[in-house]
Amino acid sequence: MEPGPNIDIIKFVGCPICKYWTYHRKLKEYLNSLVSKKDELQSRKEDVELRLSFELQLGKKPRKEVENWLKKAGKAISESQDIEDRVSKVNCLSCASVRREIDGKIQEMIEVHNQGSFPNSLVIGAPSNSVMTLPTPGLVGETTVKEKIWAHLMGDSVSKIGVCGMRGIGKTSIMKHIHDDLLKETKFDKVIWITVSKEFDVIKLQEGIANALNEDLSKLHKDRNTWAAILFKILEARKRYILILDDVWQRFSLEDVGIPEPTRGNGCKLVLTTRSTEEARSMGCEIIKVEHLQEKEALDLFLNNVGRDLLLIPTLHSTLKQVVEQCAGLPLVIVTVANSLMGEYDIHTWNNALNELKGHKVSVKGIEDYELLKFSYNCLKGPKIKHCFLYCVLYPKDFEISKEELIEYWIVEELIDEMETRQETYSVGHAIFNRLENTGLLKSCRGGTHVKMHDLVRDMALFITSTRYLVQAGKQLKELPEQEWNGDAEKVSLMQNNIKEVSFDAVLPKCSTVSTLLLQRNQLERIHESFFKLMKGIQILDLSYNVGIKDLPDSISDLENITALLLHGCTCLEHVPSLAKLQALKKLDLGGTSIKEVPRGTEMLVHLSYLDLNAKFLEQEIPDGMLRRLSRLQYLRLDKACTKAKEVLELKKLETVGVRFNNLQDYNMYLSHQLQRGWLDNYFLSVGCQNISDYSLFSKVNISDFKHGKCVAFEEICGDSILLPADIQELNISNCIDLKSLNDRVLFLEEATDLRRCTICKCQQIECIVSSSSCYTILESIEELWLLQLDRFSVFFRGGDGAVSSLPTPTPPGIFSCLKHIQIHACQKIKKLFWPELVHNLQNLEVVDVKFCLQLVEIIAASDDKAENEGGKDSIVFTLPKLREIRLWWLPELKCICNRRSTMVCNSLQTIEIKICPELKRIPLSLTQLDNGQLLPPISLEKFTVDGRETWDSLEWDHPDSKNVLEPYMELAPPLSITFDCVIL
Repeated sequence: MEPGPNIDIIKFVGCPICKYWTYHRKLKEYLNSLVSKKDELQSRKEDVELRLSFELQLGKKPRKEVENWLKKAGKAISESQDIEDRVSKVNCLSCASVRREIDGKIQEMIEVHNQGSFPNSLVIGAPSNSVMTLPTPGLVGETTVKEKIWAHLMGDSVSKIGVCGMRGIGKTSIMKHIHDDLLKETKFDKVIWITVSKEFDVIKLQEGIANALNEDLSKLHKDRNTWAAILFKILEARKRYILILDDVWQRFSLEDVGIPEPTRGNGCKLVLTTRSTEEARSMGCEIIKVEHLQEKEALDLFLNNVGRDLLLIPTLHSTLKQVVEQCAGLPLVIVTVANSLMGEYDIHTWNNALNELKGHKVSVKGIEDYELLKFSYNCLKGPKIKHCFLYCVLYPKDFEISKEELIEYWIVEELIDEMETRQETYSVGHAIFNRLENTGLLKSCRGGTHVKMHDLVRDMALFITSTRYLVQAGKQLKELPEQEWNGDAEKVSLMQNNIKEVSFDAVLPKCSTVSTLLLQRNQLERIHESFFKLMKGIQILDLSYNVGIKDLPDSISDLENITALLLHGCTCLEHVPSLAKLQALKKLDLGGTSIKEVPRGTEMLVHLSYLDLNAKFLEQEIPDGMLRRLSRLQYLRLDKACTKAKEVLELKKLETVGVRFNNLQDYNMYLSHQLQRGWLDNYFLSVGCQNISDYSLFSKVNISDFKHGKCVAFEEICGDSILLPADIQELNISNCIDLKSLNDRVLFLEEATDLRRCTICKCQQIECIVSSSSCYTILESIEELWLLQLDRFSVFFRGGDGAVSSLPTPTPPGIFSCLKHIQIHACQKIKKLFWPELVHNLQNLEVVDVKFCLQLVEIIAASDDKAENEGGKDSIVFTLPKLREIRLWWLPELKCICNRRSTMVCNSLQTIEIKICPELKRIPLSLTQLDNGQLLPPISLEKFTVDGRETWDSLEWDHPDSKNVLEPYMELAPPLSITFDCVIL
C-alpha cells in the first residue's frame, strides 16, 4: 500500500517538529539554569545588602567597590528577568539565538556572583569629625567657585589648593559646604579642619591636627621638631586625607609642622583659605579666587535674608537696590545689613539706611572694608545692646563664648537692667542674643549654648573700641604688654595667656581709667602689692582659673568700687584679704579655691546678689548673723560649710541655693518653710555630707551641677523621717545605717515623679529600694541608679506583705522604663539582678556596671528555676536596643548572664568587660546570621575585654563561629591592682 498524503505530510513536518521539541527542551533547561543562577545572585546581593546595613553606622561609608558591585548585580538580575519574559514569547526559529543569549547571561551572573565575595569589611571609616558638620549658610554666587574646588579635590592633577579672597567674601562659607559634602564622599578616609588665624603658632597647629586624628602629643616633650616627626609618621601612614587650613595669614613650611607633601601618589590634598594670593602661591597652591558677588547674585542673597515680600512694595525697589549696591558684593555685609533691615517697610527707614551706608562706604580694596558692617551695629537699638555686643570682642579670636558666662558679665557690668529675679534677667540676656544673632553680628554654635564672632565682625568691633579697650587675649603673652597699654583704656582683656607675674610699675599711672580687668586662665603665681593701688576705678576683676596663685595682695581690700571679684578655679588660693571695704560688691566667686575660712568682712557685703563659697576645705560653720545681712542674695553656694536653716530662710530672694545643714531637723524645718513660700529654681541641699562626690573607692558619683538641677543628699542620719521636695531630680543617701528601704523614712517619696538619679551607698541595713507599691512611681523616671556597698541589699522591691519579692506582679510597664545607667558595687546579698518580666521595660538601658558582688549568680534570672534545670523548648530573646556597655568585675559566683534558653540582642553594644568571673562560661550574645551562614558582630562593637587568654578560651558561645567573629575585638586587660579586702570599707 502506497503511503498516503497524510503520511507524506507527517514525514515532511516530523523532522522539524522533533527538532522543535529538542530545542524547546534544551531551551527550558537553559532557562532553568538561568533562573537558578539569578536566584543565587539575588541571594548573595541580599546578603551583602543585609550585611552592609549592619556594618553601616554613623560615621562610616560603603566601599566604592561594594556600591559598584551592587549596581552590577542589580543590572544582571534585571536583564535576566527580561530574558525570562521574552522566552515566553519565543518561536522555534529564534530558539538558537535566545539560547546563546541565555548562555552568555548565565556566564555573566556566575562571574558577578564570584565577585560578590567580600572577605573584609564592606565599609570604610569616615572622618572622626564626620558627625560634626559645620554650620553652613546658603551659597549664592559662589557655586562656580565651589565646583572648581571640588573638581580639583576629586581629580588627580592638583594636590594643593589656595582659596583666596578678601575678608567677608565667603571663603570659609564655601569650604564649610565642601567640608560637609566631603563627609559623604568615600574617596577620602579623613577630613581635617583646622582654623589657623593670624597669630600663627606651629605647636598650636600641630596640636589641632593631632586632636583631629585622636592622637595625644601631650605625653611627649613639647618640642616642635619632635612633634613634627611624630605627626609626619602618623599622617604618612594615614594617606587619603584632606587637610583644610582655614584663615592662613602667612607662608609656613609643611615640613616644620610635620605635614607630608600632598602628592598624586599618596592621594592627599591640602586646602588653604587665605587673603593673600602671594602666600598661597609661594606654598605651591593652585589659586582659586573668590570674587565679589555680581549684582543679581547680591540681590538674591539680600532678598533671601531680608524677605522677598519687600518686592510687593514698588516704592522700595529703587532704594533696596541701592542699599545692595552699597554692600559691595560682600556676602557677610549683605547678610548682616539685610538682617538689620528685616521687618522694615517704611521708605524713610530705607532712605536713612542708604545714607548711613554711603557714609560708611570706603574702597573695597582697602583694609577698612568692615566699615560697612558698622551699619548693622548702628541699627542696634539702645547703647546697652551695643555694649553687650562689643563685650564679645574681649574674648580671643575664633573663641566660642558661653552664653551663660557672657550674661553673667552683662549683669555685673549693668548692661542688663536689673530685674526682680535672676531668671527674668537671664530671659532678657537670651533676648539680646537672639537680636544679635538675627542681625548676623554673632553666630550661634555648640547647639545654641555658645556664640562666635566672624573675624571681620570682630575687627569692626575692635575698631569701634580701639580707644577704650585693650584686647590681647589668647596671644600666648608671658608678661603684661607695656607698650600697648592705652592710657584711656576702660576694659582690659589679657585672658588666656601665659602670664606668670603681674608687675610693671612704669605703666601704673595709666591704669586709673580701667574698670574691667580680665586675667583669667593665665599662669599667674604672683600679683605685686602695688598693682591695684592706682586702679581705684576697677569694677570687674576676673582672675579665675589661675591655678598657681596662692594669695592675693592686700591692695585688693582698697578697691571700693569693685562690683565683681571672680576667683573661681584658683585651686591653690588660700588667702583672701579683708573684704570689708568692698561694699559695692555684687558678685563674689571663690568656688573651687582652697580657702579654709570665710573671708573677713564678708558680712559687710550687703549688695551681694551672687555668692559662691564652695571652696574645697571650707568646712567651718558659717558665722551667726552673716547670711541674714546678705539679704539681696539670689545665688548662694555653701556646699560644705554648715549653715543654719533659720538664716537661710531669711534670704527671701534666693533662687539658686547650695547649702549644708548640721542635722536632719534643721533640714526638715527649712524644707517645710520653703515649701510654703514656693520652691526654688535650682538647689543642692545636704545634711552631714562633706564630700558627696567621693562615696566609694571604685566610683565617684557625678552629682549634677546644681545650677541646672535639684538635688538632695544625706549622710550619716538616722531616726527622724526625711522630707523630700516634690520636684527633686537627684537623691543621694550614704551611711544611713537604720534605713531598710527608701519609703521606711522618706516622706512624700511617692510625689517625687521627676527623680532622675538615685545613689544609695553604705547603708548597711537596706534590703530593697522600695517596699510599698505607692512608691513604685519614683522608679518610672529614674535614669541613673547607683547602689554601692549595701551589705543586705538583695532585691529592688519588697512585697507589701513583707515577703521578699523581685518585682511586683504584674510588673508596672513604667518601672525602669527611663533607666539608662545602673551601677551595683559590693552588694553581697544580691543573687539575681533582673527578672525576665522586668527586662522588657529596659528599652533605654545603656550601661550595666556590676562589680564585687560575691553571691551574684545571674544577671537576668530564669523565670522558672525548674524549667531551667529541666531544659526548655522555646528560646527567649531579650532585646536591649540601646545597651552600650557591660562591665562585670570580680563576681566569683556568676554563672550566667542569662539562662541557656535565652539570648540577648544588643545592636548598640560598644564595650564588654569581664574580669575575674571564673564561673562565667556562656556569652549569650545573639549575632546576626546571613542566609549563607555568615555571622556578623554587633555593628557598634569596639572592644571585648577579658582578664586573660585562658578566660577567652574558656568562654562558650551559642554558635560555633561566634568566637572567631568576635576575636578581633578581644583585648587583654591588665590585672586588677586591688584586693577584695579593700572593697569593704
